Amino acid sequence: MDFEKACWLLPPRTVVLVSTVDSKGNENLAPHSEFVKLYTGQFLLCIEKSHNTYENIKETGEFVVAFPSIEIAKETAITGKPFAKGISEFEKAGLTSIKAKQIKVPLVKECLANFECKLHKEIGTVGTEAILIGNIVETHCDEDKVSTEAKTRLSSKMLLNVEKGRIYSTTNGEPIDTEVNYKEI
Repeated sequence: MDFEKACWLLPPRTVVLVSTVDSKGNENLAPHSEFVKLYTGQFLLCIEKSHNTYENIKETGEFVVAFPSIEIAKETAITGKPFAKGISEFEKAGLTSIKAKQIKVPLVKECLANFECKLHKEIGTVGTEAILIGNIVETHCDEDKVSTEAKTRLSSKMLLNVEKGRIYSTTNGEPIDTEVNYKEI
């Protein structure tokens, strides 16, 4: 079995939106699924060093990890297009940036939860990806959308990655093909 086929045996990964700003205040938003919540109140992220997300985190030391729902799968897919630096993926996708409490990076209003983070350190690289650890300094959760931990985990509307950038699902199997074609955006 080849590598790509073997990877289909792995469970789908949760997709998060990582929000950043550069030193000029330009907003950036991108989907990522290479992340882990650590027991220490931190997130570990692997981010391509060539992406604006990485550059902005290194420049400002701040980022937001936001959990989108299946209802904004298409918007999430749109943020995956590699727009030029300075172009807001919030605007391109029709998502709303709102002010955070402790950092300058905006939250994503439409998401289930937002975690304000400050870069703790870059711990290394794997290929072309940097491995970053961020301290969670503030948490925001839409109580109307997420009522209990059990409900969230067992019948979640949280977005899971099924096919890179286009097809998503939820833990309860609700699939959606966003039909996003980056060439048309």
